[in-house]
Amino acid sequence: MSNVIGMNEFAGTANSGLHCWLCQKAVSARALFCHNCGTIQPLRDIDHFARLGLERRIDINNELLEHQYSALSRTLDPQRFMIRGIGERGHAAKQLEALNEAYEVLREPLRRGRYWLALHEREFKKAVEVNPLVKELRRDLDKAAEASQCDRIAQKAGQALENGIMGLMQALRGEKWQEANAVLVELDGLESILGDVRTRRTKLTPEHNAKSVISGVE
Repeated sequence: MSNVIGMNEFAGTANSGLHCWLCQKAVSARALFCHNCGTIQPLRDIDHFARLGLERRIDINNELLEHQYSALSRTLDPQRFMIRGIGERGHAAKQLEALNEAYEVLREPLRRGRYWLALHEREFKKAVEVNPLVKELRRDLDKAAEASQCDRIAQKAGQALENGIMGLMQALRGEKWQEANAVLVELDGLESILGDVRTRRTKLTPEHNAKSVISGVE
């Protein structure tokens, strides 16, 4: 667990210029609780990696991520603050909400990739030209008249998505920002295709058609 920040850091002090809202003792930006009075601290402006006690790295160890998230979630369980004041309950709720957001972003490679670009101030405009593969899959989907055709399109898009994620991570590791942005645009298109495939396949299944006839909906 060499890339995990120790849990004691969440109650430690630092030369951050921040102070506990209750006792005014110095606290770190990462601190959930004041080391002096034990009071939960207000939400601080830190990145998702710091919030989960992880080193800032594009490659995430999912086991470590789950471990940190589980431990911090238990620490911020609303039940633990039921007898606290309104202020502390509010701080705990906001801390938990921010923790959940950080977890959801870091666990998903595409969201993590976008976040990584934003952290490095490398966000770009989306390309106007649609990727050839996405265009091809879109044409096939528009002509799909059977569920089996939708399945083939989904399989092809899913494989391309998986390969694209590997390419995205490689580009981000090498700080090839423009290339990473281009891959993200393609991946956005593939995700859109997969969503539309699910919708179209549902409409093509016998179960859906039977329900449509019964309800009078076409």
